[in-house]
Amino acid sequence: MADNAGVEPDATERRRPRDHEIEDSIVKDGDGKVEEEASNQGSSPERVQSGEEGKKKEVEKKPSKLKEIWGKLGLDMGTIMMMFKGSCAPVIAIAFYQADSVAATYTTLGYLVPIITVLSMAIMPRAKFLQNVVLNTLAVCIGSAVALLGIWSGVEARKHTTRAGSTARYNSSQSAVCAIWLFANIWFVNLLRAKMPALQFPVIIYSIFTNIAFTFGPLFPTINAGEALIVQLLKGFLTAFAISTGVNLFIIPISSRTVVFKEQAGYIQLIRATLKAQTAYLQSLETSDMFAPEEPAEDDEDGLDNDKKSKKSKKKEKGSHPAANAQAMALKATLTALTGLHGKLHGDMSFGKRETAWGKLDAKDIDEIFTLFRAILVPLIGMSTITDIFERIAERRGWVKVPDSKFDRAESWEACGKEAKEKEKKTWNEIMKTLHEPFEVVTAAMDEGIQHAGLLLELIPKPKKTKEADVEEKGDSPKPGDKDFAKYLDKKIVDFYSKRGETLKAWAKQKGITASEFNSTKAPARGEDWTPDAAQHRRDQQQLYLILYLEHLLYSTGLAISNLIKFADQKVEEGKMAKNRFIFPGKRRLKKWIVNIGREDTTIDVEAPDSAEAGTNTVYLGSGFNPRKDPEHLPPQTSWQHFGNGLRTIPHFLGSAESAFGFRVACATLTVGIVAFLKDTQTFFMEQRLVWAMIIIAIGMSMTSGQSIFGFIGRVLGTAVAMVCSLVIWYIVDQKTPGVIVMLWLFIFLEMYFFIKFQRLIAIFLVAIVTQILIIGYELQVRKIGIAAASASGQPYYPIYELAPYRLACVAGGSFVAFIWTIFPYPLTDRSWLRKDLGSTLYLLANYYSMVHSTIHARMSGTEGDLSLKTSPGRQLEKARHKIFGKLLLLLPSLKQHADFQVFELSIGGKFPRPTYDGIILRATGIMNYLTLMSYATNSWVEGNGVQYPSSSPERRHEWLNALNKLVETVNPTSHGITSILSLLSASVTQGSALPPFIQLPEAYDLSRRLEALDTGILDARHVEEPGYSAYAVLQVCSSLVTDDLARLVDHVKDLVGETDFSFKVSASETSVDSTASERSSGKGKKD
Repeated sequence: MADNAGVEPDATERRRPRDHEIEDSIVKDGDGKVEEEASNQGSSPERVQSGEEGKKKEVEKKPSKLKEIWGKLGLDMGTIMMMFKGSCAPVIAIAFYQADSVAATYTTLGYLVPIITVLSMAIMPRAKFLQNVVLNTLAVCIGSAVALLGIWSGVEARKHTTRAGSTARYNSSQSAVCAIWLFANIWFVNLLRAKMPALQFPVIIYSIFTNIAFTFGPLFPTINAGEALIVQLLKGFLTAFAISTGVNLFIIPISSRTVVFKEQAGYIQLIRATLKAQTAYLQSLETSDMFAPEEPAEDDEDGLDNDKKSKKSKKKEKGSHPAANAQAMALKATLTALTGLHGKLHGDMSFGKRETAWGKLDAKDIDEIFTLFRAILVPLIGMSTITDIFERIAERRGWVKVPDSKFDRAESWEACGKEAKEKEKKTWNEIMKTLHEPFEVVTAAMDEGIQHAGLLLELIPKPKKTKEADVEEKGDSPKPGDKDFAKYLDKKIVDFYSKRGETLKAWAKQKGITASEFNSTKAPARGEDWTPDAAQHRRDQQQLYLILYLEHLLYSTGLAISNLIKFADQKVEEGKMAKNRFIFPGKRRLKKWIVNIGREDTTIDVEAPDSAEAGTNTVYLGSGFNPRKDPEHLPPQTSWQHFGNGLRTIPHFLGSAESAFGFRVACATLTVGIVAFLKDTQTFFMEQRLVWAMIIIAIGMSMTSGQSIFGFIGRVLGTAVAMVCSLVIWYIVDQKTPGVIVMLWLFIFLEMYFFIKFQRLIAIFLVAIVTQILIIGYELQVRKIGIAAASASGQPYYPIYELAPYRLACVAGGSFVAFIWTIFPYPLTDRSWLRKDLGSTLYLLANYYSMVHSTIHARMSGTEGDLSLKTSPGRQLEKARHKIFGKLLLLLPSLKQHADFQVFELSIGGKFPRPTYDGIILRATGIMNYLTLMSYATNSWVEGNGVQYPSSSPERRHEWLNALNKLVETVNPTSHGITSILSLLSASVTQGSALPPFIQLPEAYDLSRRLEALDTGILDARHVEEPGYSAYAVLQVCSSLVTDDLARLVDHVKDLVGETDFSFKVSASETSVDSTASERSSGKGKKD
């Protein structure tokens, strides 16, 4: 398609998994783009046998060292093209200035034009850039009007305070007025910057404009001189925007749709990699002990190797569960990359759907593909949780020792010795051997299926034909891209579904039990002890549920891939993929875009210094988050009371955290800027160009001290490197102007690699590139207009060997001032931000849980309505559920990145409890995954999906629905308890307040006991082939994992914020009552 032009998007960098299982199938570069390493023809069942031969050939053909380094650097053609595009705008602006007419127009402010082109971010995708350039233009236009007003008021102050005939250059009143205007401007725009991250670049541009205008303001005796400066600045800034727009639209144009399509291509390859990693993990369970730590090989006697293995095992114990093997960690790594890409795609979708383009797929198609991708992702997440389930079983039964674990106590029915462990391990080995062939066949078919969909939708390139492929084409089975491939995949999936009974019979034979024996043994009533038979039955039932869990999720993955294939086939049949056409966003979409700029989720994934450096994503938590009912005022009733409420918003606004941040930035700016407004230092400020220290403060001031420490060190080092590079650029070509411009382009081209690949360090590289352009641009400007003209504004000329160190000093000084004002008068730390963000995530999780429970209840009671109607309850629930799911996938990974920056903070006192935070993030992620599976699995109970389950009947599905509907009514109190506890944990973590005492954790669902009480035959083995039974197994497994994760989550939060303790101890003497130690230590104990 036209707008899928083989160009790599400027996406957020992700670390590629290093596990060899993943690297065999994909190469994931630094921008989250996944490319095929080999032809990736897929592997049909007929080709499975030749897999080993292919692997041997791959081992024999090792890539050259240069190719390996090139691959690690991620220097593919897309990245090189983006580097070229990023280097064009500033060099065009510098070369542009060499024309006489241009130099005469911009005079001494010509060097500003290339600097603003860098800050305009011409390498952004088109939709993001156009939004950015519109906001930048508005910011400059508003800034010029405000600056003119401020300069005019300063000139008027000079007129009213200067004696007639006075020729004094300095006027204190004029300086004071300009200083006040500057302070108020910087405070207000940075307040907006903190509230709306989408305005970060416009605020930086505005700050540069006002800093220059108001520091020069005290020098103007008349308003005409002030107008001349503002006109010059306005021309320079708008010219820079025009150059950047030209580069963005005409030099290697890249649309937001291209970014989305590239991410979708990466998504397809990561799904294939996840399926391969999943297969490898399940195959490893055929021989390995899934309930014990992985032992190193015995036959390796080399001392060095043993040392390395011991170090690796220590590292593994630190970062993962003791029961996790290499394949399990490889699977988790691949899935982490996939969920991260899903969150990134969620953020980029809105921009992709708003663009006008020449292409094939429109906004609705892009949205539908994303929905189908999500349907594939959910069961894949579920299948990967089998690693977590085995780890928990091993931990609860005491088969592995987890450091500091409080959850290694088995329930009475789980208690069993080492012999039982060995028996269970052998049982699972046999089960996995039985599952091997059907799983491998259907997984291979699904792998080809996802490739087929990618080929038809033109998301991935057609593989090159090989001799082996030509031989295979003569076979009977369709290949990816063939017309009848959807029928072929459906047949494979139905065959897999039909053979489920054979696996269960093999399991029963392995256990030595008959269906009648399994059905006759029931769980004891609540309060009764478990008999040996009943306990064994429960353990057998747990195994049965896990088998059904795996099979149902794999089948669900197949159905989801089949739906994607049918969508792709439909688009081909409709003729959409035959030719390109103009695609326009609707009026409603454009109106929504304009109205919502800076609101809700339109600020997701902005490539701006603050958000990129912090590693955070900004999401709208909803109007219900943190609502505070005023305990001192009732809701207003009269017009006067409503007016009073409006007035009260002003002090609330001024007292907000965002206002405090704006005040800090204003104070930091005036710390340097005050030099420009005092009589004795005004000349020094102008001569040494200290305005650039103020601009560095505008670019680099951040809301947390962790970023500030890191940023301070990084900016100084980056500027030092830029200073050295500037001297090299200037002297290596013997100071010849054409050579200097070419060398400057080359250096910016190389520096853009780091700018693109290391998004977390974007502010550091931004300052370094700007400094380099500032030094070279100024020297070329002086050479063009002459020293006399360059010095006319009061700024003396410095040769480059003096100018470069001065620039370094300015950046270092500005960065240091920004750092001081971030920690003074009290620090805004990454740690406190991490805690608040974690509280927000738990709030979203509570909301998500409530929606999932409502969804399940609506499905069982038949109140979802017609899902094709946007107004139906089921459709509304689905939309809200998917929106929160996308936000959680954005927030949870960003929390880990945010936690990384706390390392750079100065620790005064005790250590930061990083393991506790990691534990909370892990448990929150687990709960989200299991809740998503619960809502997904219950889809099989909806009547409309019956055609997908050939061995079931509508009557039997109705019986399941009726029984489960009654069951959910009994689970309601537990559900409400979970929602309540998650909300309580959110408030406690956000505010840092202790949890209340004696929190009553909800009881486990115990669905089996409740179902058997409702219908004694509903869980009989004869029903295992019913889709309702399999979905019930998923619900049973997930619900028990949710309650287990919730208990662990509460425990982690208690460790973090503590628990209020009101308990008292009565001593042996009846006349003495002592409070607990915690109360005594605080001096509040009561003694009689």
